[in-house]
Amino acid sequence: MNALSDFNPARPVKPGTVALVGAGPGAADLLTLRALNRIRTADVILYDRLIEPEVLELARPQSELVFAGKEVGHHAWPQERINARILEEALKGRSVARLKSGDPGIFGRAGEEKAVLEAAGIPHAAQGERL
Repeated sequence: MNALSDFNPARPVKPGTVALVGAGPGAADLLTLRALNRIRTADVILYDRLIEPEVLELARPQSELVFAGKEVGHHAWPQERINARILEEALKGRSVARLKSGDPGIFGRAGEEKAVLEAAGIPHAAQGERL
């Protein structure tokens, strides 16, 4: 499925928002307040393999947690699939957090994800930006 090709500007559902959230060094007590807020308010959280379980426990019970991790040489979730899922959920009007270890702008491919969201007109913010 190509979620971008399904995008319809006349769609009656207001698009959701997407936050590209960095979990920093990984411990829950080292998250920024903004990261904590975005985790606690997200309808859907797509997270990578280096996210500690204690960080995921901060999400609301009704939040959907989606593992979208990668390992060297093994990409069960290619970047195109991750981009499509983020876009699909935002087009449903859901609040999405793309939770990555460290800073999503350095190794997290945030630029690619932002480009897809910008092309679709989806409100989004990366680390340090306001929604």
